[in-house]
Amino acid sequence: MYSLKNQLTRSLLINLLVIMLVLLLGLNFIIQKLVKDHVLTRLQHDAESLISLIQPAAKDRWEINPAHISTIYNRVRSGHYYVIKTPQQIIRSRSLFDFELDYQDISDAQPSIFRMQGPGDESWLVWQQLFYKNNFPIQVWVAEDIAPLYHSLYRFSAYAILIVMLIIVLFIYIQQRTLNRAFDIFEALRNNLQAIRHRDSDILDTQVPAEVLTLVKEIEVLVEQLSLRIQRTRNAIANLSHEVKRPLQLLSMQLESSKPDQTASQALAAIKAIIDRELRRARVAGSAGVGGVFRLQEEIPYLLEMMQKIYPDKHIEVDIQAQLNSLNIDRDDLLELIGNLLDNACKFALHTVQLKVKQIEDRLVISFEDDGAGVDSDSVERILIKGARLDESVQGHGLGLSICSDIIESYQGQLNFGRSRLGGLKVNVTLPVSRR
Repeated sequence: MYSLKNQLTRSLLINLLVIMLVLLLGLNFIIQKLVKDHVLTRLQHDAESLISLIQPAAKDRWEINPAHISTIYNRVRSGHYYVIKTPQQIIRSRSLFDFELDYQDISDAQPSIFRMQGPGDESWLVWQQLFYKNNFPIQVWVAEDIAPLYHSLYRFSAYAILIVMLIIVLFIYIQQRTLNRAFDIFEALRNNLQAIRHRDSDILDTQVPAEVLTLVKEIEVLVEQLSLRIQRTRNAIANLSHEVKRPLQLLSMQLESSKPDQTASQALAAIKAIIDRELRRARVAGSAGVGGVFRLQEEIPYLLEMMQKIYPDKHIEVDIQAQLNSLNIDRDDLLELIGNLLDNACKFALHTVQLKVKQIEDRLVISFEDDGAGVDSDSVERILIKGARLDESVQGHGLGLSICSDIIESYQGQLNFGRSRLGGLKVNVTLPVSRR
């Protein structure tokens, strides 16, 4: 089983990281290009300014008036340098000081742009071009130290990465809140369905988005159909039992008036017992729909009242843990389970039956004790067989304990038998209690 929320979070986070990485790389590339273009534009401007300032001084000699040159070229290692080369002389900026350059002659009027290592940690971007002034070839070499610019660019990139990480964290936080709000609808649906199961509500009244509306409609139809189907089944069983009871009475009268047939009488008695049992089950279940929470304070008194009517000579003692009231177990299942086991205890008890209900951690323990004859260990397995009856003298059809065993098994519970301190049989039922 996978988590849709975790999958969405993981996908959005991966997409966000990819987008931010592409954004950072693209931004870094654009900024580097802008910085380089800006420096090259400045170098080109300085090269053209030097050509305009250089003047012939003597025969085949050229000079530049230092007063017309920016003072940045006069400071040693200022990061701005130039070299002017003619066939007869080389004019260097004072900023170069004693740094020797490996000059290469230029034969093309197109500018040449390259990077080279300067003194110390300097990294130069060089503009080199051949100009003609008064038909005289002049090579101009202009350089600028771009290491500080790239250091600033690296700092900017570090700040950008930090900001992006903060944005990612903020986005994840906002995304989690958004997903939590989006998935709250499923929690609301679960609570609404639980309310229907516990009979606190009859309809799904949760406002749902269009994406899950179809699913909700199908759930509504399923719940309604299941409830109606169970109710129709109960009504059909009750109606069948009532309708069959009259013909059986006539058949019983005819058997009594004719020659007695013990086999037919026993079969007729068994059919009557089954009909009586189904009628009792219909009365115990009542008219409620499918599911529902079992409310001890309401259901147990009703069961006791029914049992006292059926067994008026038996005394039933009840001990329910004080803090227990509503149990998150299907109402109909627990009604049938307690009803069957209590009915069996009353059948075989001489005078007293005890019912105890308590919760131990996440387990519900229900115990039934009677003061009857009890059951020996060899007979325990037999009483769980569908239709098996240990005492044929007691009215019953032998299905109750088998049905109880099926219910307990469906909840992954346990059914144990032992000797009661009252002298009869003790039945312990242990069921896991799901947390709401």
